[in-house]
Amino acid sequence: MDLGNNLGFLPLTAIELHCLSGCAEGHSDAQMGEELELTTGEVASVINIVLLKLRVPNRLAGLAKAGRIGLLEKIDA
Repeated sequence: MDLGNNLGFLPLTAIELHCLSGCAEGHSDAQMGEELELTTGEVASVINIVLLKLRVPNRLAGLAKAGRIGLLEKIDA
């Protein structure tokens, strides 16, 4: 299956990367929502999309995979 890049997952948007970074920093959905002017439900939906794109079942697995493939380093840069 060709996903359009060589990393094996669909690219993430800026908001998706922000939410992934927030999860890595231990922020709640409400905290991320305040920063992004989104509801907690919208933040949860964005994170679910990230999990689907990374092909992982939960947030912890998503953070582990993001760390392995270097996504968290790109966010901090």
